[in-house]
Amino acid sequence: MFSNKEAVERLEQAHGAKIEKMFWIAGSLENSDLRDLIEEMDDKAFKKCFPEIANSPYLEEYRNDNEHVQALVDYDKFGLVAEILIPIAKDFIYDKNGKPVSWSSSGGHCRVDYVYGETLDLLLAEMEKSGETHFKDFLKDDKKKLSKLAG
Repeated sequence: MFSNKEAVERLEQAHGAKIEKMFWIAGSLENSDLRDLIEEMDDKAFKKCFPEIANSPYLEEYRNDNEHVQALVDYDKFGLVAEILIPIAKDFIYDKNGKPVSWSSSGGHCRVDYVYGETLDLLLAEMEKSGETHFKDFLKDDKKKLSKLAG
């Protein structure tokens, strides 16, 4: 387990990922905001958070009956689900080896992602993973932009 201060430090290392909304599913089964969050997830995000449900032959039935939360119960998903924001990184500066040494980002321009973990520790690990994945995407986009300018 980690302290709250350690959590803040870990999140800063996760490229600034922040929680926008978070629910402890076990304590929020009747919460309409949880239902809305689950229903707002696109297929890719839902599959990332709940692969067992997304690959279930009953997924369409749950969706057609608006029973997303019941699917969580049926598949024992009682942990934490969060909508997170990852600040968009841009204006990279690279060293002579092509490694980024500086960039800018703003909390006002973010990508939205969703993460799930059975415990707070596992949720934080998923946030770190998501922040790293999105940062690599920002780098790739910047390098594409630079190669177009050079070419």
